[in-house]
Amino acid sequence: MKVVVTGGSGQLGTLVLRRLLGLRKIKQLVSLDLRPPALAGRKLTAIHADVRDPAIAAHFAGADAVIHLAFVVTGLLPRPQFDAINIGGTDNVLAAVAAHQVPRFIYTSSIAAYGVVSGHPDPIVETTPRRYQPEFAYSACKYTVEEHLDAFEAAHPEVAITRLRPAILVGNHMEHVLGDMLRRRVLVDSETPMPLVWDEDVADAIILALQAAPAARGAFNLGAREPASSAELARATGLRLLRSSPLGRAIAARALPLLARLGVIHAADPAWLKQTAARMVMASDKARAELGWRPRGDTAVDVLRLYVSEVPGREDPRITAFLGMVKLAARRMPAPPEARHMNLTIHLVLTGPGGGERTLRLRDGRLDITRGAPRPPDSTLTLRAQTLLDVLAGRTDFGTLQLTGALRVEGDPAAQMMLGAIVTGFKTQARARGLRGQITRAFGKWLGAHAQPERTA
Repeated sequence: MKVVVTGGSGQLGTLVLRRLLGLRKIKQLVSLDLRPPALAGRKLTAIHADVRDPAIAAHFAGADAVIHLAFVVTGLLPRPQFDAINIGGTDNVLAAVAAHQVPRFIYTSSIAAYGVVSGHPDPIVETTPRRYQPEFAYSACKYTVEEHLDAFEAAHPEVAITRLRPAILVGNHMEHVLGDMLRRRVLVDSETPMPLVWDEDVADAIILALQAAPAARGAFNLGAREPASSAELARATGLRLLRSSPLGRAIAARALPLLARLGVIHAADPAWLKQTAARMVMASDKARAELGWRPRGDTAVDVLRLYVSEVPGREDPRITAFLGMVKLAARRMPAPPEARHMNLTIHLVLTGPGGGERTLRLRDGRLDITRGAPRPPDSTLTLRAQTLLDVLAGRTDFGTLQLTGALRVEGDPAAQMMLGAIVTGFKTQARARGLRGQITRAFGKWLGAHAQPERTA
C-alpha cells in the first residue's frame, strides 16, 4: 500500500508518519513538505514540495490513499498568500487525486470550519451548519476548503473522502503562541471553555480512518469531552493562570508582531486572540462509534494532564550539564578506532518534565551534540528525561530499556549502541581512580538527586 502525506513535517504530520511507518501493510510512504520530517524509516521518501506546485501530482501515481495535512494555521502571512497555500494548495492536491484516481482522501479540517462564532448548538455535531467567518482567515479557509470538498465529492463519488474536524491540538511541537505559553506552564484565561484534543489522539483517528473497511466517508468531530474553563484546567493541572481582559487581549493582539520580531513568541495572526467569546462545544460520538476512536485525552483535563506529564518545559539542568560534558569530552578525546568511519545523525527525544530534543551527530567517529531536531535523522531515540537520569545514577540498567519499552528506537539501530556507549563511558569514568573519577562520581550523585519541580514563567 502506498500512502502520500502532505505536511508530513508538521506537528500532526510527524505523529501520522510515525504510525504509518509502523504498519506492515504500508510498503511506500511519501511525505510532501517544505522541510524534511524529523524521523527516519526505510519506507519513507521525503520530497521537498509546495502544495501549490502542480508538479506534485507526479508523486500521487499509484497511491492508495492521500492524507492532506499541509495547512498554515496561525502563521502571520498576507491574506492572499494565506489563502493561496490553504485553499489553492488543497485544490491542487485534489486535482492530483483526481488525475491519478486515488481511491481514498483523508483531510484534517478543524472545528473552526463551523465558524468560531456565537449561536452554535451545544454540542456541535457533524450536521451542524458551517458558517463563513471572513474576518478570521483560518476559519474562512477551513470553511472554503470544505465547500470545495462538497463539490469535489459530488463530481468524484469514486473517491472516499474523510473529513476529520479536530478541536485545538495540544501536544509537543506546538509552534504557535498557545504552545509558547504552555511550554512556560502558563494558561491564558478565556471567556469560554477551550475545545481541546490531544494531538496523538488525532493521529490515531487518522489511522483508524485509513484502515476502516468499508472506507470511512463524511465528517467526524474529534474533541475531548467535558470542556472546562481555563481556571478549572489550571487548578486541575498545576498550570499558572494568566488573567486577561478584552482590553488586555486587544493590546496583546497589537503587540504580537513586535514580540514575534524580537523572537519572544512565534509569529501569529492577531485574529486568534479575538476568538474567545464564542462557545464551541463539540460532540465526538460519531468518531467513537464508527471509527472506534478511544482517545487517551478523554476529557479536557485529561488532555492538559497529558501535556504536563509528557511535554517538556524547561530542560533539567542536570541533563544540560551531562550532555555538555559529553560534548566537551568528545572534542578532547580521539575517536575510537572502531568508530572512525561511522557517520550517523541521531534525534534524541527526552520526554516529560525536564526533557528536550538534541541532535547527536557522529562524523568519522567524532561526536557533536547540538540543540533541536535534525531534519532528517538517521535514527530517533525516545525516552523520558527521568529515565536517562535514572540510568546515569545507576537506578536503572540501560540494557533493559528497550526490552521494557522505556527506550523507543526508530531508524538505524546503531543509534542505541551509540547512546549505550555514552552511558558506559560515563560509568567507566566514575569507577576510575584519582581526581577525575572523584569528580565524575560526585557528578553522578548530583544526576541522581531528585528533580526540582518545573518553574513557571
